[in-house]
Amino acid sequence: MTRGLQVLEILAGMRQPATLGAIAARAGLSESQTFRVLRALESDGYVDHFGRSGYRIGSRSLALATLVGPRPQLLRAVYPVITRLATVSRQAAVLHLRSGAHRVLVLGVPSQSGPLREPHGILGERSPLAVGASGRAILAHLPADEVRGLAPDAATLERLETIRDRGYETSYEENHPGINGISAPLLAQDSSDQVVLGAISLAGDAADLPRERLEGMSRILLAACQELAPRLSRILGPQASATVDALDL
Repeated sequence: MTRGLQVLEILAGMRQPATLGAIAARAGLSESQTFRVLRALESDGYVDHFGRSGYRIGSRSLALATLVGPRPQLLRAVYPVITRLATVSRQAAVLHLRSGAHRVLVLGVPSQSGPLREPHGILGERSPLAVGASGRAILAHLPADEVRGLAPDAATLERLETIRDRGYETSYEENHPGINGISAPLLAQDSSDQVVLGAISLAGDAADLPRERLEGMSRILLAACQELAPRLSRILGPQASATVDALDL
């Protein structure tokens, strides 16, 4: 059961359809082991098989994601703002939500012009918080005891303090070759403090986004995050931190 869930999660974060060999390599399993797991998932409707093209997430997985995924109200509140950011910036706009020690890409709006026409990354892509601009933007707003377990070295902790002070983080071809990005935390107000839900990012072709232009987009990015904060606080209620922990956003 656990192995099946691991393979399903890996497939969800890959470009699809994905080949048996690619899935096996990502999972660290032999192709015969992976085939048996995928065949069982396919028989239950969790994955679809497209012959030599490979496998993709099936309808039963999509239905389950609708039931247990991020709250629909949250995504409805965020979507118009993400779309406007993509339009105004002419870059891809992306939302990551925190899930434990990771972040998950749950919404992406492609740029309407320029060389980068797809959202930055793959929907369902799961990445460690300690890597990338959006992960560090989230880390910078977590309690110190949590951060020590995720990013223990002093240089990283100093960097997180800088991110928290200026309100955003940047990345230069760090996760995706040829892509630069800027990220800001998505915060909700708790009864006593702020809770970080995830991060919103703008990303585009590195040649089109040198450091000065990238950091110049911080104003519209931070304004969008600040616009969303009260909406998210109303959705999550006065005990936002407890709600976030329960939903594992």
